[in-house]
Amino acid sequence: MEKLKTFIDFVKKNPQALEEIKGFLDTLSKETADKLLIYHILELCRDKTLPSSTKRLLLESAAQIVEKKLEISEAIKIYNLLLKNFPKEEYREKLEKLKTFKFIERFKELAPKYNLSLEILNEFYFKALEQDKSLESLLIEEFKIPKKEILEALEKYYQIPAYDLKALISQKKLRRIPKVLSIKKHYLEENLCIPFEMEKKTLLFVYNPEDIEKIEKIKRVLQLPEINLAIALKEDIYEAIQKYFELTFEDAELHIEPVEEEEVEEELLDSTIVNLVNFIIEEAYRRRASDIHWESLTGKRGLLVRFRVDGECFEYTTIPEHQKRGCISRIKVMANLDIAERRLPQDGKIKFRTKDGKTFEIRVATIPTIENNEDVVMRILGGIEFRALEEIDLLPENYNKLKSILDLPYGLILCVGPTGSGKTTTLHACLKYLNKPNKKIWTAEDPVEIVQEGLRQVQVNPKIGLTFARILRSFLRADPDIIMIGETRDQETAHTLIEASLTGHLVLSTLHTNSAPETVTRLLGMGIDPFNFADSLLGIIAQRLAKRLCPKCKKLYKPNKDEIERLKIEYGSHPLKPLTDEMIEKGKFYEPVGCEFCNYTGFKGRIALHEILVPDEDIKDLIIKNAQASEIRKVALEKGFHTLKQDGILKVLMGETTLKQVLAVTLR
Repeated sequence: MEKLKTFIDFVKKNPQALEEIKGFLDTLSKETADKLLIYHILELCRDKTLPSSTKRLLLESAAQIVEKKLEISEAIKIYNLLLKNFPKEEYREKLEKLKTFKFIERFKELAPKYNLSLEILNEFYFKALEQDKSLESLLIEEFKIPKKEILEALEKYYQIPAYDLKALISQKKLRRIPKVLSIKKHYLEENLCIPFEMEKKTLLFVYNPEDIEKIEKIKRVLQLPEINLAIALKEDIYEAIQKYFELTFEDAELHIEPVEEEEVEEELLDSTIVNLVNFIIEEAYRRRASDIHWESLTGKRGLLVRFRVDGECFEYTTIPEHQKRGCISRIKVMANLDIAERRLPQDGKIKFRTKDGKTFEIRVATIPTIENNEDVVMRILGGIEFRALEEIDLLPENYNKLKSILDLPYGLILCVGPTGSGKTTTLHACLKYLNKPNKKIWTAEDPVEIVQEGLRQVQVNPKIGLTFARILRSFLRADPDIIMIGETRDQETAHTLIEASLTGHLVLSTLHTNSAPETVTRLLGMGIDPFNFADSLLGIIAQRLAKRLCPKCKKLYKPNKDEIERLKIEYGSHPLKPLTDEMIEKGKFYEPVGCEFCNYTGFKGRIALHEILVPDEDIKDLIIKNAQASEIRKVALEKGFHTLKQDGILKVLMGETTLKQVLAVTLR
């Protein structure tokens, strides 16, 4: 206590002596009770006259002390203080990590005896995931921690009884509850819970007692009065569930009471529902759908299923009302979502395998709708075709422009456009062109939709702090030649991209902007240094996807004067490459008809429209001056630049699409 008082007095009198303060803290952390030391550190930090460097040192030290003791909740509070007073990305990342791994705090009682740290437990957590085990079972195996000690630590942390469920079953101290046998086994497996009777009490054994909302739903589904919570290890619960449903001779007289269908109808899924959902997913994939919409109709009219193909939705089928809940529940089970939760939106993923062995990922989003209904939207992530540079519909001039900038050793290339405009396909076509044995290529994507041999691809995971910015920083230490970042979402990523391109790397990325010139103003608006940006920028590819005329049924026709005049007006003036009467005369105009091949729409697939801005010295000067997008566009046009609409109209003349489709996806 005397040393602590000396330390407090020293900090107040010598607030600038950082080295001495650090030395004091190192000594005190070994000799003083942690809670007392943390309390006095936080009290010192309340002093507004304390220099910010000292305050930061004290808070960082306090955070390290509690983190070492696995006091994660306290560490989160202290890092929140650090972030509030010293806004730094490292503190934000640390907070995200601590929040993700807060459950590790349950082992804090074991930390001193077995020298457990957050880093060790973090590493073992991922190891446990790889081996499909619980963290507790791995600690028992690797650290030889007795099961009894782990259960005691859990009991002390959660203040709920913890039992060796396996031992209780073998000792025949538990009785099964007949009513529970009417519930599907997979529901208990999904929620990792199992109820038993013990000493005239009903115990619900759970693995995660902190998920109160889920536990309440489980109680409602089980319809058991006065349930007491108890903790058990994950493997023990799973084994107990298997044994629960193994009926033996002594169970022959059990009377199974049916649970009200209203409460758990979503659990009673039969093979008809499973086969129906699988068939619809396979059919959507076969038809090249990007999305499947499952829409619950009001007034007990069933479930409408729509597919989005080539950017447009069409009705596929309507599922009867009595199968509606079953289909939605089946999708939730596949996506590992909470089937009892109908009031809140949920997100998940499915790894789907077709009957002929093709695998792809599906992103699932559920949304509550009126009359206690739910809609589901499924995004098929495996439908993107892997194409070469020659196959992405570039006009010869744009193709040569793009190849010329891809051949440069370093710099920044941006591909821009709204969601679903083919940016990923274009970037992967560029990477295919660049992908050679003498090049090291790293990509960060969310999600990874195209897999290429020779690329090192990383999936973004913001839940554990694996953001684009963080991955990009790690790439720079991984000896890259070429880097592709799936999306530039913030200033930090944009700043790091430009730095990477200036330090000898070819960097490719995407951005959500409307046109190539607007991309310049957007990035400068994010606070990017205009000199560095102008120096690093090699080119900007803006693109859209327009519907392509069906090659089997499109019909050649001669446009009338009004149509030709409209074509000229929409093309506009161009100082170097105007739309001439000769070009229109040589053009081939087609109109949609409709056949079985294109589902009677007249269109099959989509064609990409591009504008490629390759900055020369004049345009770079405009970037440095932070000029308006309109000014950059004007200068670019004088140097031969084609806008998206002009590119589309040239493709109309080639007979690939129609003016109506081009105008539907372009602004100017």
